[in-house]
Amino acid sequence: MNDTNTIRDRSSRSLACSPLSAAILKRRFLRRLIIALLTSAVAWNQFFQPVDQLDKKLTLNTTIISSVEKKHAESDNDHKDPPSPASATRKTAVVIFTHLINAHPSLDPLMTIYNGTKRYLNGLPEKAPYFITVDGIKDIPKNMEGELFLMENQENRNKYDEYIRQLQMHFKDHDNVKILIAGKNIGLANNIRRVIDNLSPDTKYMYLFQHDLPLVKEINHTDILVTAEANDKMRLVGFKGDDPIQRPCGDDIVSESGIFYRRFKLWTDRNHFARIDHYKNDILPQVTSVFPEDNMHKPTRLNCTYFAPYYYEGGKGDPYYKHTDASERYGFKLFERVKRGEVAYSSLSKVNIMVMERMGVNMTELETYKSG
Repeated sequence: MNDTNTIRDRSSRSLACSPLSAAILKRRFLRRLIIALLTSAVAWNQFFQPVDQLDKKLTLNTTIISSVEKKHAESDNDHKDPPSPASATRKTAVVIFTHLINAHPSLDPLMTIYNGTKRYLNGLPEKAPYFITVDGIKDIPKNMEGELFLMENQENRNKYDEYIRQLQMHFKDHDNVKILIAGKNIGLANNIRRVIDNLSPDTKYMYLFQHDLPLVKEINHTDILVTAEANDKMRLVGFKGDDPIQRPCGDDIVSESGIFYRRFKLWTDRNHFARIDHYKNDILPQVTSVFPEDNMHKPTRLNCTYFAPYYYEGGKGDPYYKHTDASERYGFKLFERVKRGEVAYSSLSKVNIMVMERMGVNMTELETYKSG
């Protein structure tokens, strides 16, 4: 061990004393000195450069930093979470209004409406929320004129209870379907109020369908929703039925996909699409009748640009729904009820008789039931 160290020490001393080793050390020293001087010169120059140049550099650096921050902010915005699938699914609700009819306890009339929405509302999420309302049975009034709905009696009560039982059984595994049963007869307007009270905060729009107005033609739900989101003035969207739509007013809207919407002075509570807040804040506070349209015709005439609905495809073309008259309150169906003795002739209003005549009912035969 000691011998080896002695050899190393001798070698180092002999190298340090030789002319060659001195030259090598000198070159190394000079190289290091030059590097140090150059580094100091650069630092000195940077330290004493004019203030305006420093300002420019600072400004440039600030701009670069701001640009980077902005880019990161944009990147953050690009990566913000979109609305959750559940929230998007709940954005539009479908509401079907029902009450006791002669066809009950069969679910056929209701399922025709329900299946029609599934088939014809293109773009409606599969799990969109559904509300099915069941109005209570009417008590027998003192004045029967114009009273054509089924009244409270044991037969009708049994039919009503069985209808509800079958309804609940059919939809028991549908977590997106809610059934709202009224304890008494409250009418269409109050059933709408009940639905709105039960909606999720995520639900901004709703379709309102009556139980005897099944869809028969495709409707682009996606276009209606996108157009409503882009146009606050689109508060209601109606759909053409059997009758022509007249008296346009206000402006038109053409959607990005080319679907035409025209406003008409025709407010109807038949099948339509609506903003929840419009119903809640503008319509229902004015409604005192059983049917909202009874109170909404006048405001629509007076303030068309606010209350009048836009009609899908400008209200043109073939009907989007048909009227099956499940309540049997019109034309030949009402005439059959008179003939069966279910409805007394004295209960018919002037409007009932006028509509029956217009629909082709044999008025001479009808009058034979006057004394019935």
